[in-house]
Amino acid sequence: MDTEIEGEREEDKNEPVKKRKALGYSIGKEIEALIGKDNQNCRMWDECKTKLPEGQVHFLSSVQDKFLCVCCQELVFQPVTTECAHNVCKTCLQRSFKAKVFTCPACRHDLGKDHKLEVNKPLSKCLLALFPGYDASR
Repeated sequence: MDTEIEGEREEDKNEPVKKRKALGYSIGKEIEALIGKDNQNCRMWDECKTKLPEGQVHFLSSVQDKFLCVCCQELVFQPVTTECAHNVCKTCLQRSFKAKVFTCPACRHDLGKDHKLEVNKPLSKCLLALFPGYDASR
């Protein structure tokens, strides 16, 4: 009888480990509405949404990657979306302009001296909804 139990244990060891399936993640209607209002970043949001079936962690990780400030390497705070479709923190772009560098930090597209540093409010609200309190450390 002991040999049967040992044999069963050996069989169990040889079975492949079953991977857990991701259950997927659905964003709330409020966040979906905020994403819909961010017309300047439609393409990036669409790319992030492709991660929804993989779960919340993958989706949020994708959002962090897509909306990373090239200057400070943090999630963009008070994001300014440039005409070349890059997102930069308002303070990072102000610092660049003070140094008399009037180009996009991501692609060096000329923004001009008179470029208005308008915060992309729909993007800002959406990021605050997805990452509550991330602005507190800024």
